[in-house]
Amino acid sequence: MKLIFCKSCQDVVRLTGHLRKCQCGECWGVYTDGLYAKVSESSVVLGFSNPSFVRALHNPPTDPDGPGKRFEAFVIPDGCKTVKKE
Repeated sequence: MKLIFCKSCQDVVRLTGHLRKCQCGECWGVYTDGLYAKVSESSVVLGFSNPSFVRALHNPPTDPDGPGKRFEAFVIPDGCKTVKKE
């Protein structure tokens, strides 16, 4: 799963097959197919490890006051072949 982060308004937006923008409109992005995406030059692209995220969803913590279940997330580097900045 890919998301974009806007440094200006600090909004985080999940990418879909339809163009989506942050609150201030500076950052935008869209999936061009299930893996590849186009994003604005100013976007910081974030990724979730899908298997790690699904495991966290299906194995919630038992202590309601404790920390939530962790999953792997990362900043996708510029030049990644699955993200085109425009």
